[in-house]
Amino acid sequence: MKQIVPAVQDLKRRSMHQSGGETTMPASLIALREDRVVAVVTAPRLAAVLSFAPTLAIGLAPQMLVIAAQADLPERPEGTDLPAQVAGEAIAYTTFSRDKQASLAVQRYEVRDGQVIFAAPERGRPDDRSLMDELARAMSHEPLDPGRVARKGDPEENATEATFIPAAEGRMAIDAGTVKAVHQKVQGIGGTALFIAADGVQATKMLAAGLPQECLLGGS
Repeated sequence: MKQIVPAVQDLKRRSMHQSGGETTMPASLIALREDRVVAVVTAPRLAAVLSFAPTLAIGLAPQMLVIAAQADLPERPEGTDLPAQVAGEAIAYTTFSRDKQASLAVQRYEVRDGQVIFAAPERGRPDDRSLMDELARAMSHEPLDPGRVARKGDPEENATEATFIPAAEGRMAIDAGTVKAVHQKVQGIGGTALFIAADGVQATKMLAAGLPQECLLGGS
């Protein structure tokens, strides 16, 4: 969670300054790879970002997919196996990893004088496992092989070993193509698709691989 939470907190803070007075954080789909957030897709509706989970699972080969969404926690009296719950607002994080581990975490927050104050995330118990099931289905897809990306102009079905680009370049080509494809679909509904570069070198190479400038975050 230490890689995910800062990115989501930033999204929530940004949501407080949207046009029209809207302050609800857009639903977000986050991809982690090699213990780093590599891509974030946001959209006004949860169903929309969830529909891109298979695309990210296949194209980005993530170690984990995460759905982060704003939630209103209802007041709940203490039960037989559940503690009492105070009503309030929170961010709910639903995760599913490549090794088939699912979890839910809840992070409460308060808004004071226009500033968002976050509590520490706590493990949650889902009443509905449908989000976990959707992420599980997405992660069941086999990722694309970056070692079998053909050079431009070579039909893949006729490609020989000599026509494949190096795996590192193939990884960037697949990443760039995946984020670009999602961006083209999600921008029509007021969403975004971003690739988070590890550094300036990677940022430059991702742009050369075809990633749109508006989809690049970080690397400065």
